[in-house]
Amino acid sequence: MERDGKIRVRFAPSPTGHLHVGGARTALFNWLFARHAGGTFILRIEDTDRSRSTEEYEASIHDAMRWLGLDWDEGPEVGGPHGPYRQTERTDLYRAAANRLLEEGKAYRCTCTSEELEARRKEAEARKVPFRYDGRCRNKGEVPGRPFALRLRIPDEGTVAVDDVLRGRVEFPNRDLDDWIVLRSDGTPTYNFCVVVDDVEMRISHVIRGDDHLSNTPKQVHLFHAFGHPLPFFAHVPMILGADRTRLSKRHASTAVVAYRDEGYLPEAMVNYFVRLSWSAGDQELFTLQELVSKFTLEAVGKSAAVFNPEK
Repeated sequence: MERDGKIRVRFAPSPTGHLHVGGARTALFNWLFARHAGGTFILRIEDTDRSRSTEEYEASIHDAMRWLGLDWDEGPEVGGPHGPYRQTERTDLYRAAANRLLEEGKAYRCTCTSEELEARRKEAEARKVPFRYDGRCRNKGEVPGRPFALRLRIPDEGTVAVDDVLRGRVEFPNRDLDDWIVLRSDGTPTYNFCVVVDDVEMRISHVIRGDDHLSNTPKQVHLFHAFGHPLPFFAHVPMILGADRTRLSKRHASTAVVAYRDEGYLPEAMVNYFVRLSWSAGDQELFTLQELVSKFTLEAVGKSAAVFNPEK
């Protein structure tokens, strides 16, 4: 399960809140997978949501990861401790990649205004059908003087397939997708676009993330194809639920890792508990970190949602 013989994985949190339980488990699975294979673990801060991202939350994420012992291997700094990659520092890279798609005819200018799109969305709601951009700007060409977004051309027919390490082959009809925006009219890149550009540029071999991201994957697969880049291996790990089998939230327990640190929990206990959420190695319950590194494989991660029990 290697590409070019090198394992490279990334954990990519958004600094719009503290590192939560689900994110910590995802980071741990990525870290263990990299350490087991002698690969590279990258921390990438996805901070393009400037209205909600803060330096304080980013610092909290760093603190939580260091407390858990999850160190990362590379970053933009040279000659000192590696900082993480930050998407806001990579804007020129995203714009260059978008312009390449435009020049190659894989993306096109869309001059539809937000008001026009909203009117069509309401019309679709009135007809009780899903809103899907109709591609009316696909062959329009440039309209001088009008601002434009860039949209990726998606095939009208056929399917896009995701071969998931945990779930097997999952197919999505292209008719359910639309020509999604890669670059907004103000020049800012969109989330799904940044993710793929970064994964390509960072040579990510495996994308290990929560299964709430599975719905984004067909869009991203089309973009990998547009760049002519081989797909990484995908592994969408199951959700973490509360005792009532609903998505874990603050009503079940504290979801911030730093809260458990402040309450006096040991990092070794947290790591041991997090890894046991959807992963197992026989009947063994307690592991040292080195034992986890030696035993961890993606194939041993279960498919069913895990239940978080603060008392345990």
